[in-house]
Amino acid sequence: MTPSDVGLTATEYRHLVASLERPPNPLELAIVGALWSEHCSYKSSKRALRWLTPSPALAARLAAGPGDNAGAVPFSDTLEIVFKVESHNHPSFVEPFSGAATGVGGIIRDVLAMGAEPLALLDSLRFGTGAERARLEPGVVSGIAAYGNAVGVPTVGGEVAYGPGYEKNPLVNVMCVGSRAPASRVNAAGARAGDHLLLLGATTGRDGIGGASLLASRALDSRQADQRPMVQVGDPFTGKLLIEAVLAALATGRVHAVQDLGASGLSSAVAELASQSGVGVVLAVDRVGLREPDLSPAEIMLSESQERMLLAVAPENLAAVAAVVARWELPLWDVGVATADGMLVVQAGGQALTALPVTLLTEGVPLTEAERPHRGAPVYERLQLGAIRPAQLEGMWRAVLGHPEVASHAHVYRQYDSMVKAATIVGPGADAAVLRMRGAQDAGLAVVIDGQARWAAGDPWTGGARAVLEAVMNLTVSGAEPLGVSDGLNAGSPEDPATHRQLLELVAGVAEGAAALGIPVTGGNVSLYNQTVGPNGSAQAIWPTAVIGAVGRVAPLERLTRMGLPEPGMVLWRIGAAVGDLAASVWRLAAGDGAVGVAAPPDWDVANGVLAVMGEGIAAGWIRAAHDVSDGGTAAAATEMWLAGPPELSLGLNLEDVPASQLVPLLFGEDPAVALIALSPADVPQLEATLEAQGVPGRAMGVVGPSGAQLTCRTGGGVVSWLRADMEAAWQRRDPLATQSCEGT
Repeated sequence: MTPSDVGLTATEYRHLVASLERPPNPLELAIVGALWSEHCSYKSSKRALRWLTPSPALAARLAAGPGDNAGAVPFSDTLEIVFKVESHNHPSFVEPFSGAATGVGGIIRDVLAMGAEPLALLDSLRFGTGAERARLEPGVVSGIAAYGNAVGVPTVGGEVAYGPGYEKNPLVNVMCVGSRAPASRVNAAGARAGDHLLLLGATTGRDGIGGASLLASRALDSRQADQRPMVQVGDPFTGKLLIEAVLAALATGRVHAVQDLGASGLSSAVAELASQSGVGVVLAVDRVGLREPDLSPAEIMLSESQERMLLAVAPENLAAVAAVVARWELPLWDVGVATADGMLVVQAGGQALTALPVTLLTEGVPLTEAERPHRGAPVYERLQLGAIRPAQLEGMWRAVLGHPEVASHAHVYRQYDSMVKAATIVGPGADAAVLRMRGAQDAGLAVVIDGQARWAAGDPWTGGARAVLEAVMNLTVSGAEPLGVSDGLNAGSPEDPATHRQLLELVAGVAEGAAALGIPVTGGNVSLYNQTVGPNGSAQAIWPTAVIGAVGRVAPLERLTRMGLPEPGMVLWRIGAAVGDLAASVWRLAAGDGAVGVAAPPDWDVANGVLAVMGEGIAAGWIRAAHDVSDGGTAAAATEMWLAGPPELSLGLNLEDVPASQLVPLLFGEDPAVALIALSPADVPQLEATLEAQGVPGRAMGVVGPSGAQLTCRTGGGVVSWLRADMEAAWQRRDPLATQSCEGT
């Protein structure tokens, strides 16, 4: 075995030998290779991620933050919300069904490792628009459905996006949200010297070996051999038992620390628990329960077999914890002991096979330098358009509404069980999902996952910032107070200076957005090497993509605001920037020149003003319905509000006063700092006063009618109108792949 076999560079290997003051043996080399991989060590992003560290004021609003298995924020006096975004991009490319399914299982265990009961799942999916989509999308969607539905955790929301940037590399980012009592806090940092390490759950096999250090830490290469043996296989039924068994064990108060087994398996779990607890470990690999009896020590240490957790328990409490776990008919193995010397010693038959300092494993890898980019004046496109005829407007509207970025994604989310646990108030298809919270009087939990890679394709900084604003806006228009965000940052190879700079700018943009909106980043995930090397040796990287998961509090529940137009007589207003941005818009893809340009950066003064208006109007009750303006712009948002309301209503938009050159930017421009709201005519003076006080532009858009089931848009050039049935057909486009995906359930 050579250093390159385990993913180490020559420089890293020399550093390892110098640190150990000797060459490592093959098992030590394999363990270090896994833990120093990009996927486990974050060696190319760790310095940059420090830019996301919350200010002291924001950090005070966290119950757990960066460095833990998942972040946590206070929700009430008796509840904390635990949540995280994680990626499973590379496994999902190689084996879509199992790759996506095990991504769901893995993020559930991250939340479980914080002592929280998993409450809900959300997923953010991105696919290409060519032939590969037919292989990838049905497998990924069915894998998420198969695991999430069977494990008993509802999938309540998410997003699906398409673009040429993901033709060879799909993105599968999954978010899990859970809750715990403050008195039940636990993580990987509580182990003490003398504690026994109990391995709980499934047996250990050969699945996933090399998944983190090789599959997820290098570009996929079409010239290399089949990579399927590196993909794990999940078992959601064992996963369900594991959830119950771990929660029951924690309820005894006799578990000092918990760590899930994910990337790099036992190697990473033991090293992370030891590092965070400040202890060493003697681990007996011959005590690990095996699915295949001939596994070598290296295979046992690196196996990424799913549905496994590690518990640290004092000797006097072993019998009590084992008795609780036995009720769930899961095997339990006593595999090691925590020591005071800070060393990881792997044993077999009583003989030491390794002697590795824990700090070398978790902190010893040389980190890539990351100079914070300087943000000059952003350069973005302003598309100049002339007047358009009503017939052109009608064609544009239909094209945008039926584009994959805007059209209904019910063919995806109706495969998911969103109602298991019976706590879902608002499910998939809304701006944010909302859950009823046991133990929190008259308060709901709003959850969302968002990401806008088109906005980052030309300017990653702007894309990262706008992604944060998009998530926060979706919480706010739902009536929620934003509490915290978790990020999933996806980019190409850090070895390429251009794609590494994209990552740095993406992080800087997320940091800017979080600071500008005053919301803490609780942690998250970085996924690199999302690119494919073709037969000719050229690499195609994804668009840099920031996926933002966010949670908020709806209290009291009567603040819950839905997007559907509620009743006739309501007036529709647009608040925020006077016109939107067309440069990277769906309109440009669907009805323009098909290019993806450089999006405009957020105007934070306007953004915070819009959020303040929304908060005040929802609290006072005069905002009756709301929807953010994102993909497809105001035209798509207004149509979605109309289609989400009673089927007999009509919607009349009056834009006769809009200059001809501004009509397309107003209707189809995209800006996450813009919202549509419905209110009673009697409340318009209150809205206008609030807009003036916050310095936010706003304009009346139209009126909701009592009957007709028709949408009409009156402009200076004429009138266009659509029947509801026609608009529904355009929005629910009859996609052959959508049909295939549904038939596969």
